[in-house]
Amino acid sequence: MNRETLQRCFWQPLYDRLARSYDAVDWFTGNTTHRYRRRALPYLPEAGSRVLEIGFGSGKLHLELAEKYWTAGIDLAPGMVRLTRARLDKAGLRSAVQVGDARALPWPDAHFDAVVSTFALSAIPDIEAALDEMTRVLKPGGKLVIVDAGRSGTRFAAALASLWELCGDYIRDEVPLLEARGFTVAREAFGPGGCVHVVAGTKGR
Repeated sequence: MNRETLQRCFWQPLYDRLARSYDAVDWFTGNTTHRYRRRALPYLPEAGSRVLEIGFGSGKLHLELAEKYWTAGIDLAPGMVRLTRARLDKAGLRSAVQVGDARALPWPDAHFDAVVSTFALSAIPDIEAALDEMTRVLKPGGKLVIVDAGRSGTRFAAALASLWELCGDYIRDEVPLLEARGFTVAREAFGPGGCVHVVAGTKGR
């Protein structure tokens, strides 16, 4: 079974069905994944900006974004969308969250000041199409911020990356992909052995 089939037939349905128990897994690790997701926050623009989140999952980061920004979000899993809407309603927050594919975003060109994606792009086979869409909806000078698994050059990070790939993920270096689209890019590795990274790009004008 290739990785695309594994994602479509196993991981995506599982991800959808586990929406309400998704955060429990993170709780067992001391909320590590959420703390890593929050590494995107310092790279985002000023309060009141338009921010799109790709693959918001259970919505924990999205609620933080909605407290500060005009937000929208897209996720493949209907269960995650329902959960995030319920959390937004409970918190009295508003956000345009919906089911959808990062490779076909339903917003016009140059609509957002920032696009953020955390631990989502590694599950997308066609990263080129997703980045093209994210670039399209981003204003000139806007920020594209990605947090995901990767390789740092350490043996530990390389071993973890190989394991993630066996499980169906796509481990990539987004820096050259963003630079090819006219972004000025900064990259920071963190986590055990530098196995996670944040890539922050500023779209050219």
